[in-house]
Amino acid sequence: MNIQPCAVAPDGSNIISVTIGDNQLQATVISFGACLQDLRLRNFDYPLVLGYADEADYTSNVSYFGAVVGRNANRIAQGRCHLNGQQLHLTKAANDQHQLHGVPHGHMGYPGNLDVQVTYTIEHHVLDIQIEACTDQTTLCNFLLHNYFNLDNSLTLTDHFLSVAAATYLPTDEGGIPLGHEASVRDTVYDFRQVKSLENLVTEPSLDHNFCITKKPGKVRALAELKSCSSGLSMQLLSTEAGLQVYNAAHVSVAAEKSLHGRSYSSYSGLAMEPQGWPNAANESTFPSTILHPREVYSQRTRYQFETKMD
Repeated sequence: MNIQPCAVAPDGSNIISVTIGDNQLQATVISFGACLQDLRLRNFDYPLVLGYADEADYTSNVSYFGAVVGRNANRIAQGRCHLNGQQLHLTKAANDQHQLHGVPHGHMGYPGNLDVQVTYTIEHHVLDIQIEACTDQTTLCNFLLHNYFNLDNSLTLTDHFLSVAAATYLPTDEGGIPLGHEASVRDTVYDFRQVKSLENLVTEPSLDHNFCITKKPGKVRALAELKSCSSGLSMQLLSTEAGLQVYNAAHVSVAAEKSLHGRSYSSYSGLAMEPQGWPNAANESTFPSTILHPREVYSQRTRYQFETKMD
């Protein structure tokens, strides 16, 4: 394990960089946002995730590279919802009419102080991430891991293939807010029940949707698999979460001098696969609940398991 100061946070505190792993897989995590900055697999001489070369750039991380996002990940319509008999008025995202990815007591309108612990563990070809949280007031609690993957160093998804273990997804309006019901993926571009090429992402409708895995979260199960036919590398994603947001990075733009790869990031440079509770659940009684009460413990476990043709 390698631990060292690497940057300064907006509040003046040190940001710490920690590298963990073995001779198979290594991960570098920074203390600001518990961001996964880098992920390297033996015999592959490039990062498997998009990120910034300079840790200081994570303090203005508009694409949420590698971040543990919460306390309530994804969107809440109009920045409003009812909780515990009161209406919350939440801070809206910049240039948006909705709340997106919100945080501590009083900040952005959320009640309660959250005590959160994030634990990264590596064993051979597996990165395991555990998130636990408790609150002193009834609040919303829905974390996600905002990692963007590219498995062949191409910084395109042309040679990537995806499967998602979901028969339904959440259709959305133009603002990304779910319409309130599940829809079958059958005969749509969102049908990834069988392995499907991502080479046509540029010409297909936007991919930034929640895939409905289960209404009873808590059990670790296989959610998705991403593979590259050019590198021979595949990644299985397992999690306890009820949903999986898949985002094609259509709005990502990072200059070469800032990127972890030393080359520019643009649309479709990576694929974000984000285990989560369903978005806007605070306003949808039929969605799995994202409410956390005092004396309860929120717990998410997510595993990224890598395999190669040589394995």
